[in-house]
Amino acid sequence: MWKKLVRNPVSLLGLILVIFFIFVALAAPWLAPPRYPDEPYRIPRYGWSSTPRPPSPEHPFGLTQGQYDIYYGIVWGTRTAFRVGLIVVGASCLIGIIVGSVSAYYGGRLDEVLMRIVDIFLSFPFLIAAVVLTTILGKGLDKVMIAMVAFGWMGYARLMRGSIMAIKQEEYVLAAKACGVRDFKIILRHILPNSIFPVLIQASMSLGSVVITASSLSFLGVGAPEGYADWGQMISFARNWLLGTAGNPLEYWYTVIYPGLAIVLFVLAWNLIGDAFRDILDPKIRA
Repeated sequence: MWKKLVRNPVSLLGLILVIFFIFVALAAPWLAPPRYPDEPYRIPRYGWSSTPRPPSPEHPFGLTQGQYDIYYGIVWGTRTAFRVGLIVVGASCLIGIIVGSVSAYYGGRLDEVLMRIVDIFLSFPFLIAAVVLTTILGKGLDKVMIAMVAFGWMGYARLMRGSIMAIKQEEYVLAAKACGVRDFKIILRHILPNSIFPVLIQASMSLGSVVITASSLSFLGVGAPEGYADWGQMISFARNWLLGTAGNPLEYWYTVIYPGLAIVLFVLAWNLIGDAFRDILDPKIRA
């Protein structure tokens, strides 16, 4: 798998970008030393003016509205992006795998009940449902992650169910049942390894979209609290300056370009890797 990832130029680009973001996240305390050691995700501010300040030697990416350091917000926002992406995708994937596996393997009424529950959750528009639930739970990234997990596991459940339905009547599964192997062992050792690749592909591609959704919620004011190192928060600070001034529409370009570029590259990296995983793991494509 590693050799195939490296040999493919597209996946190699995605891998390089992911490694770069991992390096930035791990090296954040050295790249941008915290001004408040007890609150490293708190973006330092250098005044109270509402007008952004352009890049300078002291602030290489400039200061946004409220005089928040854009460079610091982007560096520490990388950790925020990984934390939100990994927790939300990991939890959603786990719930989806459990629900989909149980539903497909046992079938019957249990399958009908579980799939109708999935349909009910799917009937809610994801972003609107996340906004409503976050508003009910209260402001904060932890509440955002809970809301996104609550309305983000259904796709994984359907993928898992479809994959297992296609292979649960295979001879090796029937042979394991005939030998008296417990259902849990059959699912874990025989079914999951041969049916989980679509879920892994979807999970790798969802890491980027999850970060976009979390950033959108922060931009709307229901995500990260003000001053928290989050890319959506940084773009929110730039909303009043997107059009610049009457004589110079690009005067405050740095307030949106830097955080926007970070989001685009992060999402692109995971999409490229997810596409490569599909080519590597999908047995139909391999054949």
